[in-house]
Amino acid sequence: MSSAREHVILIHGLGRSPRTMLGLQWWLIRAGFTVLNVAYPSRRISVAVAVNDYINPALANLRLEPGDKVHFVTHSLGGIVFRAWAAQREVDFPLGRAVMLAPPNRGSEIMDHLARQLWFRLLLGPVVDELGSGENSTPNQLGPVPPETAVIMGRSSLITLFHHLLGPDSDGIVTVAGGHVAGESAFHVVEVDHALIMWRPAVLRLVTRFLSTGSFENKAL
Repeated sequence: MSSAREHVILIHGLGRSPRTMLGLQWWLIRAGFTVLNVAYPSRRISVAVAVNDYINPALANLRLEPGDKVHFVTHSLGGIVFRAWAAQREVDFPLGRAVMLAPPNRGSEIMDHLARQLWFRLLLGPVVDELGSGENSTPNQLGPVPPETAVIMGRSSLITLFHHLLGPDSDGIVTVAGGHVAGESAFHVVEVDHALIMWRPAVLRLVTRFLSTGSFENKAL
């Protein structure tokens, strides 16, 4: 019997903490995965610093054995951090599958709109300059995602403040269309809000299904 393990790295979103990913953590542990819920000071550092000073050291501490796989599940900004890490990963890294929840893969119209506001920059930090929707923003410079990377987007909003910027097809923070990224292997839309997407039972089931099978489809007869 193989002793290979399947690890899942959780990366939270902007202004959040690992506590916001606890539902996913508990759910995935019950499903048989080894889970590492990474903390990083998202409002004080750039995406590159998040990768170099937090994601890489966390992965180095996994002590991987032959046959192990490392999956990722991310929320919002965490998806951009994952993409930045994946773009410079070692070719022999045992990367498994990834599910990005509500990622601003094409940048954020909200960042475009509020970037010049001092209070906004003080609140969210250096990533304000990285997450715009222009072609030179970090999300739009990262290129395709790795194979077997899926995206789940929300289409229900508890936050109506930015409806005039985003339109009806959004989760209040990111548009559905803005979640698409080159190389995605699956894309699914659920009627959930940006802030709570990682707690919804339907999303938890979709995440587990994709990590286990590489598909969102329930193939059980």
